[in-house]
Amino acid sequence: MELYLIRHTAPDVPTGTCYGRTDVPLASSYRTDISGVISKLRIIPDRIYSSPSLRCSLLAESIIESFENKLEYSDLLMELNFGSWEGKLWSEIPESESVFWTENFVQAQTPNGESYGQLFDRVSTFLENKRNFPSDEKIGIVTHAGVIRSILCKYLNLPLETGFRFEVGYGSIGKLKIERNGTEVSAKLIFWNL
Repeated sequence: MELYLIRHTAPDVPTGTCYGRTDVPLASSYRTDISGVISKLRIIPDRIYSSPSLRCSLLAESIIESFENKLEYSDLLMELNFGSWEGKLWSEIPESESVFWTENFVQAQTPNGESYGQLFDRVSTFLENKRNFPSDEKIGIVTHAGVIRSILCKYLNLPLETGFRFEVGYGSIGKLKIERNGTEVSAKLIFWNL
């Protein structure tokens, strides 16, 4: 199976804004940005899965219009829930509130939100529910940087703490080749296109 990890295009938010689940608008250049992503894709996915966030759904719907394939939304592909921090500037979040999370973001939950480990668990649930794809199928996932990093960590057997080593720019596309041999799963990162 080939898995194409596609990040949404640039949002229209002030620099330094904490947003995860918040449904933010896209930059005014979104039509051009979306066309650029589609031209980089260069394959016809057999099906597309997407976060229901507006910044992902507009891109996913444009892909299916271009390639006439199936689209399914999943809340499991949504970005990290930053809870009480959503929509605030990072500089507005008191260090006394955020230090516990930044020092252990994998296990520590944001106030009224979730930890990165919880995000990983729900993304893993999504992937496990889809594990019986035909081996020759090409799957596109339109989602967020946090979700993409968790998928890469899962399939490349990396600790979640190392996920931020992956540069996941707006409109970037990554390709994973996933092979199953009984219960064994192996994956290889084929390319990352920023």
